[in-house]
Amino acid sequence: MTTRTGTGRHGGDRHRAGRHVAGRRDPGDGPPVLSARRLAWRGLLAARAPAVVLALLAALTAAFLVVTPRAESVALDEAVGDAVAGAPAQARELGLRATTADTFDVPLVSETPDRGPSAPFADVDRALRSVAGPEVQRLLGTPSWAAQSESATIARPDGTTLRPDGSLAVVRVQSDLNRHVRWVSGGAPGAPTTTRSLAPVVTGHVTAVVPVAVADTTARAWGLEVGDPLSLVPSGRLTPLALVVSGTFTATDPADGFWQAEPRMTGLAAIADPQGGIVTEGAVVASADSYGAVSDGLWRTDPATRPVGSPALTASWRYPLRSTALVAADVPLLRRLLVRLDTDTRLDALPGGAVEVTTGLRSVLDGYDASVSSVRVMTSFATAGLSALAALVLALTAVVAVAGRAREVRLVRARGASRGQLLRQVVGGTALPAVPLAALAVVGGVLLVAGSQGAGTWVEVVLVALVPALAATAAVLLTVHAVERDDSGEETVRRARVVRLVRRVVAELAVVAVAAAAVGTVRARGDRIAGGRTDWYAALTPVLVGAVAALVVLRVLPPLVRAAARVAARRRGLVGFLGLARAARTGATAALPVLAVVVGAVVLALLTALTVTVAEQREVAAYRAVGAEVRVDAVRVDADDAAAIAARPGVRRVVRAYVATGAGLVSGRSATAVVVVAVDPAEYATLLRDTPVALAEPPASTGEGLTLLVGPGTATGGDLELTVRGARLPVERVVVDPGLVRLGTGQEEPAVLVPLDRLADLVPSAQPNTAFVEADPGAAAALRGLRDPSSATPSGRVTGIDTVQAAEARVSARALPRLVAGTYLAGAVLAAVLTLLAVALLLVASRPERTALVIRLRTMGMPHGGERALAWTEVLPVVAVAGLAGAGVGAAAPALVAAAVDLAPFTGGSPRPPLPVVPLAAAGAGALVLVLGALALVLDAAAARRSSLADHLRKGDTA
Repeated sequence: MTTRTGTGRHGGDRHRAGRHVAGRRDPGDGPPVLSARRLAWRGLLAARAPAVVLALLAALTAAFLVVTPRAESVALDEAVGDAVAGAPAQARELGLRATTADTFDVPLVSETPDRGPSAPFADVDRALRSVAGPEVQRLLGTPSWAAQSESATIARPDGTTLRPDGSLAVVRVQSDLNRHVRWVSGGAPGAPTTTRSLAPVVTGHVTAVVPVAVADTTARAWGLEVGDPLSLVPSGRLTPLALVVSGTFTATDPADGFWQAEPRMTGLAAIADPQGGIVTEGAVVASADSYGAVSDGLWRTDPATRPVGSPALTASWRYPLRSTALVAADVPLLRRLLVRLDTDTRLDALPGGAVEVTTGLRSVLDGYDASVSSVRVMTSFATAGLSALAALVLALTAVVAVAGRAREVRLVRARGASRGQLLRQVVGGTALPAVPLAALAVVGGVLLVAGSQGAGTWVEVVLVALVPALAATAAVLLTVHAVERDDSGEETVRRARVVRLVRRVVAELAVVAVAAAAVGTVRARGDRIAGGRTDWYAALTPVLVGAVAALVVLRVLPPLVRAAARVAARRRGLVGFLGLARAARTGATAALPVLAVVVGAVVLALLTALTVTVAEQREVAAYRAVGAEVRVDAVRVDADDAAAIAARPGVRRVVRAYVATGAGLVSGRSATAVVVVAVDPAEYATLLRDTPVALAEPPASTGEGLTLLVGPGTATGGDLELTVRGARLPVERVVVDPGLVRLGTGQEEPAVLVPLDRLADLVPSAQPNTAFVEADPGAAAALRGLRDPSSATPSGRVTGIDTVQAAEARVSARALPRLVAGTYLAGAVLAAVLTLLAVALLLVASRPERTALVIRLRTMGMPHGGERALAWTEVLPVVAVAGLAGAGVGAAAPALVAAAVDLAPFTGGSPRPPLPVVPLAAAGAGALVLVLGALALVLDAAAARRSSLADHLRKGDTA
């Protein structure tokens, strides 16, 4: 037998071809062995394009997975400040109130004033700071303290009241007043320097003259000027107090929480008395240095038994939190402080008596924790969906890359390469470059974006980086197995076909079962998931349902496309029929791309649907909080005030109303707290027509009793009564409107629409205090932007103006809504890129067979451009059906996961608003997928035009 030495023509060819496996070696060496590094490098040179795509895609996905939790941690820190700043003043501060026991001693009446008891302010402040500790003290802003008397008659020194209506006042010893006011006349009150006899009000009683400041509106209503002497005449056992006006002021910021503790400091207030009448009350403000003098004037005791604290004054302390200094790590500190404030005995052993905690901070912290849980659920849908989509596209890219090198794998395996060598050459050169680039993207994200992330993030990043290698490994092994197995024989072919069918049916049933279990998990564990128990299985529910939709597409698409092909066969031209016929053969090559396109459409539609729902519910919440496009609040709104507002450019309609909180709808022993909106029902319904809170048809008045339009959840059976300002009014008839709801501090309360004229007849003090305005956006912004709201009306009684635009902006500017909006925007962009790549890979996977068909058709006279037409008719129907199916699932997905989703932190509305199916999201996502498919076809055609003639001929030769 003659042995070839490899020096001949064929032997030399084999020798040169074998260099890919054997490598360079010296004469006489043993079997050729290549290092893993050299094999990987050669594989990388042979598959540069897929390797670059995989590396860039892995880096982009890894960066998203790292940046998202880091941005979330920063937003959660900012959200603590948002929660505190958005809460009422009493809830966002630590409040303490003295609980000094009342005494039955009779106060002394004498002509010798005393310096009075010592103020308890400093003692309680030291005790509170000791309980709080230094960690919490750094979170506290500038404290203030006050002591206030009960309501008393305010009079001239001769005992005559300031107004015939018998105006009442409280004297308030207040610290830190000067920082919050602008002095209109006079100046800040100080310590008393003179005394005055209280005769003829009380004979033989002399007190220090306490300087007091009065709000400018109160001073004008009472006819006071700087220097006017006054007397505070209490009822009961207390003795009168001499006062003098030192100055008048206006609040620099009426919305400042400093004024919320006692609104009477900024103006007169109408207070309902127990008999059903209305009393006008104001406040006169003294310096904290006057505590002893005020107490001595109201309750003089024996100087030998001078106490700390006064039974005539109720002392309070306010420690506002610095919202800008709070972060998420401070929440446990504040919770522990609340426990210490309730249990620490240092606050019970004070010289002036025990104090009680009056803060509402616990509810603010509970609301923050609920917001954290909600945002994690919302971001988990984007993260889980994009992770699954990225894994699919990465795996698809790796599989397509290996399929492009299938001839090389078969050839190298036939020449004796081991499986390890094949994996090092193909997998190492194709997929492993994604690992270092993903690591580099992770490092960049950590360095460039502040924040932190949990251990789960690293698991996701590692899985994403390893998906290409795992998919490429599986593809190589399957290729080798297909080469080496023996498919000869009819029985073997039949058995293989049965095995494939059973395998497909089992896999499809498994996917359906997993998706159904995920939906059941969300519905069963929705409350726990919404409460903070992150469940990635539940977060993948939309993707799993999308996978079921992809299976349906793969089953339904062939007969649909075959029917279209039969129609095309009746028309002239062959390309359309051939393209549709090829599209009908959606085998294993198209399964993974179709799945990726469906999942991409699901993610796009889901993010769009949730974004649209948040925007709609935010608008609804804003209308419920404001009541109309613009709301003007005032002490009273007269007809000329409404006319002045209506005359402003851009204002279309003005409706006067009386709005009162704290009212009740009583039925027997049950009562419902409601917001009373007394207005002309027909005019108000016209003003709200074409808004998200349009009213139902207002009921016609019967002329007897009250006819009400009431919100949901109110008592409507039996004998009904409406309580307003202490009056109990019988109700004749009610009509329920489910949308009649008002919103305040994030809580919904049913509203009651009352005819204003009927209510004014029954309760004369219920005068219009609100103007609901319909205006264009520019006019609304102009009203909201007034530097001095009182200038909006001739009377100058306006206290505040709010608009729907401003209410929406307040919510959207918070950290958590901004985080979700940014995450969804970035997720939608990434999902679009991945979907585009999935369509491009579908084109690449089907290109060899399509090119071979085109070459044959050109020999039959197919005109130039037929290849592009064939690609469009072959690929676009598959993309269209897959995209529409995924878009439908994504649009309906919010309804599937509604049990675990709470949109309140992002809308500013009530918890758990409805999550309907959003057809707009389905249409938009489906259209976008079609556009992406067309873009991929255009890019593929452009790449084909740039290819060389030799490449084109080689494709034809290999075909």
